[in-house]
Amino acid sequence: MSVISEPVLNIIVVGFHHKKGCQVEHCYPELVPGCPTELPAAWRHLPALALPDGSHNYLSDTIFFNLPGLSEPAHTVYGISCFRQIPVDQVVQKTEDMTRSSVQKSVCVVCRAPLFGRLAVKMELVVRAWFIQGDFSQTKLLEDAYNHLNSCPVQLDQTLEGLSVQRLIENWRHKALLLFKLLLLRRKVLIYGSPAGPLSTALLTLVSLLPRCVEYGLIRSANVNLSRPLSPIPVPSDNKIQDVIDSNETLHNTLVNGSSQVEELSPKESGNMLEEKDRVSRQSFDENLLADVVDRVDLSGGREKCHSIGEKYKTQKSISEAQQSPTMARDMSVDGLYNLTGQIDQAECGFPLPLFEEGYLCLPYLSLQYLDLLSDSAVHGFVVGASNVLFKQKCQLFDVLVEMNEMRIETGDMTLRRQLALGTEDLRFADHVVRHGSTQGDAWIRDQFASYLIYLLRTSLLPDGSREFDSYNSQFVSAFKSTPGYEQWLKNTNNGEVEQFMNLIPMHPFSGQLSVADMKLKFAHTMSTTEGGRKVTAAVASTGRAVATTSRAVGGALSQAKGALSGWWSALTTAASPPSTASDTSSAGDDKLPPSDAEDAAEQLDRSNHEDDNRNERRTPTPEPPDKSIEETSTALSKITIV
Repeated sequence: MSVISEPVLNIIVVGFHHKKGCQVEHCYPELVPGCPTELPAAWRHLPALALPDGSHNYLSDTIFFNLPGLSEPAHTVYGISCFRQIPVDQVVQKTEDMTRSSVQKSVCVVCRAPLFGRLAVKMELVVRAWFIQGDFSQTKLLEDAYNHLNSCPVQLDQTLEGLSVQRLIENWRHKALLLFKLLLLRRKVLIYGSPAGPLSTALLTLVSLLPRCVEYGLIRSANVNLSRPLSPIPVPSDNKIQDVIDSNETLHNTLVNGSSQVEELSPKESGNMLEEKDRVSRQSFDENLLADVVDRVDLSGGREKCHSIGEKYKTQKSISEAQQSPTMARDMSVDGLYNLTGQIDQAECGFPLPLFEEGYLCLPYLSLQYLDLLSDSAVHGFVVGASNVLFKQKCQLFDVLVEMNEMRIETGDMTLRRQLALGTEDLRFADHVVRHGSTQGDAWIRDQFASYLIYLLRTSLLPDGSREFDSYNSQFVSAFKSTPGYEQWLKNTNNGEVEQFMNLIPMHPFSGQLSVADMKLKFAHTMSTTEGGRKVTAAVASTGRAVATTSRAVGGALSQAKGALSGWWSALTTAASPPSTASDTSSAGDDKLPPSDAEDAAEQLDRSNHEDDNRNERRTPTPEPPDKSIEETSTALSKITIV
């Protein structure tokens, strides 16, 4: 593994001024001789990257971004910005421009290698100590940090530190494979979320699933020969969208999708919610999984793809016993997939794939100043991260919108939906990674995706129309083979003529017959990813809560009714047997009445007793026992002699 000496190029301090916005306060070493607060033209928007949109809502954050190199314009340099915000009362040496209640500054490190996670940990400690001292005019601590970082050589394999693909799989689950295949198609992908730090980290983590891509594949990821310079958009000082709209109105000859026009943002378009027509056109990406594409398995025929593969490639040499197996087990062992491809040299196979070059950009974070970059005619595709809502409103600039906070993928391109649909074999692979990824770690997960890509490339060498393409989605394979990156890969590998690579059977590593477990997996994936499935799941959950609440309510009502009925029955049984002692409550107790008048007398006596009870309630606040009237009535009735 190669060693990188003196990886840090510059340390730049960026502060937020209440009138001037983001500005450079110190640069070491100086980029412009004699002017430690100035930047070259190629990096003039670096302050907006170091202090991202909405950073004032957080106490600290760490942002990753890419910039074109200065000494070597064809190469990319990498930035790590550590942002902190403290109350102005904690500042020891205050200046006249500190008029707000808090102070916001970022310390940005520009390095020649993508050591994002490794340098971020060290710089967070340095920035924390610098803020604790409370005197921002003292920059010796930062200069010492620059010398210390350059005195310690680092290895290139340390570039993956801090990029946890295990967390990515836990969050996105089966959709992680969908995002992985999306990168291979070189489309225009906008990843939107907030805050900017976790957003840029998630984007780089996704890119790290491509074998050797972060280490060697981002050299030209920020380099493109623009047809026009970026528009000088002033930075809004009060962070209001209306000021941004006013600044956009001053731009002239703005190119959008290759046409020359001036586009103004309406107040409705500048809000945080999409317009209704945008919501209709940009439906949920996964809705097609329910009924549009993936049902390619012949349930009646039950064809065995691997048997035909074995017959077609019997003349291949030195094939291992595991590869000669006619079918791969759905529940593959943890190391089963790596054992099939572990002996293959990834560098000889043409990795990293030539994806991020020739107009295809990979920018972990973009500020609003780079909005015109996405519409330039020299930009053929990109995967970028943004936290400003105006990026999301410009739906004509991108093909796919990935909502990082909501875990959603949206696109209005029906062809792209069909190309990225996951079939049964892909779902088996994704389920294998999801089930074992939490215990095996980051290196194991990256090995699984590298093996998947190796098998995909090996299968792509088959003639067009081969039914082995169906395992990867034949529409996706056709789109992938038409990309410039795939064509360049064929040139770099002499059409895939690598001995160990060609010894592999061109197939999907999780091919096999359909089973009940596959149907369950398909149903679970559909219910968790499609819009209709999410609605059904939410309805079932709400129904379950309602049933539970209703059962408690009904149970309580039944208990109350049971108690009332028991009390009423007890009262009746008590009234049936006369008490041993009773007071004389009727003046006509000893009178003899004819049989026809006995019921009338009892009814009149009961009415008089109730009137007496009501009068007693009005006299005293203490209620009388409920059985008193029944006892008195029973006593009175016992004294009546029926003739």
